[in-house]
Amino acid sequence: MWEDASHKVSYGELRKYLQGSELDGVMNYPFRSSMLRYLTNKTTAHDIARRMQELYENYPREAFLCGLNLLGSHDRRRVLTVLGNAPDRHALNEEQLRDFRLNEGQRSLAVSRLWVAALLQMTMPGVPCIYYGDEAGMEGYTDPYNRGTYPWGNEDQNCRTIYRNAIAVRKLLHEVFEDGDFEPFAANDDVFGFYRTLGDTTVCVLANASLKNSHVVTVPMRGESVDDVVQGKKPTLSEDGGSCSVHLWPLGTSVLYFHDNERLQLPMERGMGVICHITSVPNGGKAGTLGEPSKRFVDVLAKAGQTYWQVLPVNPTDQFGSPYAGLSAFAGNPYLIEGFQDNFDELVEGLEDDPEYKEFCERNADWLEPYVSFRAIKEVVGDDIPWPLWPENLRTYRPGIAEEEQTIAANTETHRRAQFIFEKQWNELRAYANERGIKIIGDMPMYVSADSSDVWAEREIFSLDEAGNPEGVAGCPPDNFAKDGQIWGNPTFRWDVLRERNYDWWMRRLERMLELYDYVRLDHFLGFSSYYNIPGGRGALEGAWNFGPGVELFRVAQERFGNLPFIGEDLGTITPAVRFLVSVTGFPGMDVIQFANEDVRQGYTPAPEKICYSSTHDTQTLVGWIKSKWPYDDAEKVYRELVDRCLRSSADVTIMSLQDVLELDDSARMNVPGVAENNWSWKADDASVEAARQYLASLARDYNRWRIDDESQEAK
Repeated sequence: MWEDASHKVSYGELRKYLQGSELDGVMNYPFRSSMLRYLTNKTTAHDIARRMQELYENYPREAFLCGLNLLGSHDRRRVLTVLGNAPDRHALNEEQLRDFRLNEGQRSLAVSRLWVAALLQMTMPGVPCIYYGDEAGMEGYTDPYNRGTYPWGNEDQNCRTIYRNAIAVRKLLHEVFEDGDFEPFAANDDVFGFYRTLGDTTVCVLANASLKNSHVVTVPMRGESVDDVVQGKKPTLSEDGGSCSVHLWPLGTSVLYFHDNERLQLPMERGMGVICHITSVPNGGKAGTLGEPSKRFVDVLAKAGQTYWQVLPVNPTDQFGSPYAGLSAFAGNPYLIEGFQDNFDELVEGLEDDPEYKEFCERNADWLEPYVSFRAIKEVVGDDIPWPLWPENLRTYRPGIAEEEQTIAANTETHRRAQFIFEKQWNELRAYANERGIKIIGDMPMYVSADSSDVWAEREIFSLDEAGNPEGVAGCPPDNFAKDGQIWGNPTFRWDVLRERNYDWWMRRLERMLELYDYVRLDHFLGFSSYYNIPGGRGALEGAWNFGPGVELFRVAQERFGNLPFIGEDLGTITPAVRFLVSVTGFPGMDVIQFANEDVRQGYTPAPEKICYSSTHDTQTLVGWIKSKWPYDDAEKVYRELVDRCLRSSADVTIMSLQDVLELDDSARMNVPGVAENNWSWKADDASVEAARQYLASLARDYNRWRIDDESQEAK
């Protein structure tokens, strides 16, 4: 809820039980006064726990759960002014009341406390209500002095981020925070906590209001396992497993999510693996393909004791060769077909009478027909002309559209047959790999290209204007790597429409991924929690964060497909809500040694329940990173040490890029993000891969020996 002094406007639908609430359950001023006194150290955690318990016991349950939890209001001092330890209003005259602003130290304290306040507000019972301007960082005393200097156009981004992250935590498990039981308690004078429980779901929220005291807080376990989604660290379990402990710094917070070990995820077998795209496998100097080149690479991995082969997306690429900006989210890249450019006619000969081909076309018609029509039209209109600029009669997909024009219809069959051959060769490769103990990890981009068959045929689920141009595009705000932000250009999804349709397009897409791969890496996993939407034609600075579907999408998927073999690409800016999403789904995340906060030459500990990576297709190679980070060290020695640390880490799965196995520098990079040209072209040769096999085999022996030793030690 959002209060603007005269009326209430809801975010989303009004909760139905607001209409039947008792009047005294609507404006929860006791929450405001108790919370702010606790956060400004005027009362203890015991006092606020007792006060919240009294309210919970004496209010009708429904009134308590639907009352508006206010921290800011038009007839009270601004939240930041209170949290910044401003002077009492009676100590100031009228002019001072009007002009007072927190100094730099007071403002910093206020913003630090605001995170604690917002997190508690969003996770406590009741409907959180934000008074307009609080999210922008406004200050001021009691009305009329609480209107401050309006900051619109110059909002405090720290305050906005605080509220967005706190709201995102609430949205992730909104059921338990809206309707769950409430058990407040005090761990000591400084630390206030409470449990929220609904059915089998339990969350414990902890906050330390002290400005100088740190505390280790121990609470009983209420599940098989627990994650701290704010701090991002595993709580320490007691020897008997009956309790867990977290460390809270001054003004520290913790949200403990108790859960079963198995949630929505399909667990991964312990093992090693290699990242190498199909185009990079040895093929006589040419780009790698399916068929014999890829099967020979599988043999190398199998003989070297590997368990996983991770590839990049296999969909058709854009003009720069990027598999992350393709023409279809469902189709296969025909250039990966063995023999596509040399003897395609022989590969497709006699397919018109092949019952397997007919069955393939019927089973995949929902994506196949739009795709082949799209490709056929492009060949006539021009590959470089995006579909919104096509002749008007071709801009809207409809079944049979390609058959309406003879020149277009003639080309659809070629693309249809190419997809069948791709599918056949891919299935043969996957079966060949599985028979030899190799599981294939695929990769699914979050977004699709604006000029793709998906957007052309499914316009209503993408953010487009009436002409078909992106109305909202994906990107990211300014950060240390891009001071002006980034504009990726992909249209964002209309998640409201998709939700109404029970995510039907996404279910078809995920089903396709599960047909192709044993495990699927979900690129840009952050986007399922929150996505950055930039108005079409505007700069990245004009974008804004919006909430994604969260766990709801994956719950729908699990109901349909069973436990999900997904990996979350959770790199980059990780918020508490993203950690929460990873924890609720159980999907393993990624821990790249190059992104570790510590000096990895002294030691390396990947985060729990993550896959350890030596590098990815988007990073420097391990050797290249070592040389750039420690130019005066012995690069080969450091490389050996870091490989050992990856393999000996606590991660169940360790993945190395083929370039890292070969000890190659940055000249062998697969991709440099933000650079369109000269990417996606690196290829290995047979001699180097044979050397890699021998090295991988030795690594696998050590890896398995270390794992056996670790398991024996754990058993003891």
